[in-house]
Amino acid sequence: MAGAGGGGALAGPLPLPERRSRGPGGRPAPLRAPRRAALGGARRPHPGGARHRDPGGELLAGRGEQGHVDSHALTFAVSHHTILRYSEAVSPSYNEVRMRPRDRGTQRTLTFALITSPPAVPRSRVDFFGNTVHRVDIGDPHDTLAMAVETVVESALPRGRSSPAGWDPATLERDARLEYALASPRVPLGPSTAALTREWIGDDRSFDALVELSMLIPREFRYLTGATTVDSSIEDLLGGGAGVCQDFSHLFLAVARHAGWPARYVSGYLGPEGEHASTSGVSHAWVEVCGADGTWAGLDPTHGGHVGPHHLRLAVGRDYGDVAPHRGVFYGTAHASTPEVTVRVTRMSERAARTAERGAALYWQQQQQQ
Repeated sequence: MAGAGGGGALAGPLPLPERRSRGPGGRPAPLRAPRRAALGGARRPHPGGARHRDPGGELLAGRGEQGHVDSHALTFAVSHHTILRYSEAVSPSYNEVRMRPRDRGTQRTLTFALITSPPAVPRSRVDFFGNTVHRVDIGDPHDTLAMAVETVVESALPRGRSSPAGWDPATLERDARLEYALASPRVPLGPSTAALTREWIGDDRSFDALVELSMLIPREFRYLTGATTVDSSIEDLLGGGAGVCQDFSHLFLAVARHAGWPARYVSGYLGPEGEHASTSGVSHAWVEVCGADGTWAGLDPTHGGHVGPHHLRLAVGRDYGDVAPHRGVFYGTAHASTPEVTVRVTRMSERAARTAERGAALYWQQQQQQ
């Protein structure tokens, strides 16, 4: 059995091997959403007995009550295409996909479709951290696996930002959010990051110090695509002086956790500013820190400062290992290539967004009647 997966990215359009049918006038027929799969409550075993899913909840600072969407929201269409190539045919392959945006805070998914080639019927569940995970099993021999995710997401404008309160250590030890305050596989709490914590924030354990930290990291390190890989460590960033959003986020998490703050990794997309504008290339990553009142606040250590409605959240976890967009294994002796990933995010007009919302509502109504 061999592993496959990762978060590499290539710019430029990458067509799927599977051809789409043609509609009137020779135009490609619209992508059809898969039949809805039931969301289960499955969770991974946890040492020391059962633990509730998604520790800490989802009340986001400056983003209103959980599940509420502001009337002045922005809407984005996201296309996320992934192609995996194998040196020879493999069978079977088992894949996990974390590409459905989180419907929490003031973010809402209007439409979502996951299409694969070879074709498969995805099965969904919710993981320990509250992320939707789609499982894609391919039984027939295949030397290429293509996955296309088409999503429309609504994200509200912040209503002002609050500063979460700091933690009392004794209180944190008894709280479910303690999971986000400890070392994790990709965020070790070692001597080098402890020294940086003393140098950068000293004894200041306030949220304002973390905001300053998010602006300090992009000044101290150069953003350079290709300087690191998906498997690079914090030490690689410190030694090389350059990295990408994943590296900057991991470093922030280490310093914040040294300072006693529960902090988690967020995967997602960064949408364009102007209406009808598009961005293409790769996905994005940032962080959220949690105050003693249960409020999560998002910060972007790549661009510096607070996150906004253009930050579209996919999944959260202790580090990148918990939120990788794709992870999979296959049987065979083949070698898997680095995943080819294309991401495009387009700002939609209000009229187009309402049309998409009505179409999604009609689709789910038809599915429930069948």
